[in-house]
Amino acid sequence: MKRLSAILLLTLLGWNIVLSYEVYTMKTQANSSSISTSSGTVYSGRTEIASNVTELVEKSENKVVTVISTYRDQEIGSGSGAIYKIENDEVYVITNAHVIKDGTGVNITFADQTTETGTIVGYDSLTDLALIKVKTDSKVEAFTIGDSSLVNKGEYVIAMGSPLGVQYQGSVSGGLISGTNRTVSSSQDWDMTVFQIDAAINPGNSGGPLINMAGELIGINSMKISDTEVEGFGFAIPVNEVIPIVSQLEQNGKVVRPNLGINAIDLSQLSVFQRMREGIEDEEGIVVTRVIRGGPAQKSGMETGDIIVKLDDMEITSVKSFRQALYAKQVGDHTVLTIRRNGQVKEIEVTLQ
Repeated sequence: MKRLSAILLLTLLGWNIVLSYEVYTMKTQANSSSISTSSGTVYSGRTEIASNVTELVEKSENKVVTVISTYRDQEIGSGSGAIYKIENDEVYVITNAHVIKDGTGVNITFADQTTETGTIVGYDSLTDLALIKVKTDSKVEAFTIGDSSLVNKGEYVIAMGSPLGVQYQGSVSGGLISGTNRTVSSSQDWDMTVFQIDAAINPGNSGGPLINMAGELIGINSMKISDTEVEGFGFAIPVNEVIPIVSQLEQNGKVVRPNLGINAIDLSQLSVFQRMREGIEDEEGIVVTRVIRGGPAQKSGMETGDIIVKLDDMEITSVKSFRQALYAKQVGDHTVLTIRRNGQVKEIEVTLQ
């Protein structure tokens, strides 16, 4: 009987050792970021990404704010904002122009739920960007500005902000860069080059930061396609497009763009009768409908009825393409316009004002 008990005890001890080894093996595999397959080793990186995102969110929370637009001290809307820099006890916040432009004032709520009255430094409707400054005793930090030209399709990013208002402040959504050079129309006369992202963007996220896995600000969340048949179709303005606009807002309170001193319409807007009457055969370009007295165009000899087909080396196909070519220049720049006048091609040199 004693011998049988000893054998049973040894068997149980051996089985316990086997089980302990199996548990150890399972834990080791679970902690590993790789999975073995018949074709080799596939690195999932899942544990690493989850850990990094948690740490990234903790480091980013006090860099994100809620922006509340007010009219006569009444809240009329809200969005999100990214802390751009801190200078002389003033915190500078980037947001979207559409978040604040209809109000007369603005309040900023920080991560610790402290709310302060801010000042709108300036905004630019064309690019949908705005800059706000505010003083606070809250513990805040500014984002490190990334380089959006280095962002790749498929890169993992997170969006932070206050969807649906301050009660959901600090909400986080994650996803991939779906496209890096998408063109969307922000208005009838302007196209924006944006990131397409599949991270959830909801009302209230506008103006909030798009953050890469290094914790850098790489974009400002701006809009999404809202349709019952569409999911995960958001857009963010790349930070390399944001900073030049924000810098001008900080310096001037507005964006100073070059002026040619003309009014113009697309050739496509002319009727067949108007084309025949004016002897216009061009399919693309813009026709000058007014030359403003004393402006750069008049000083350079431009006339009503001239058809602009090129600005320097860029083909002009519409008023929209003309604006984009013109606004890429600076005040004081010299440019060459290629025009058609009475069937003849001419080049006109203009100094932009």
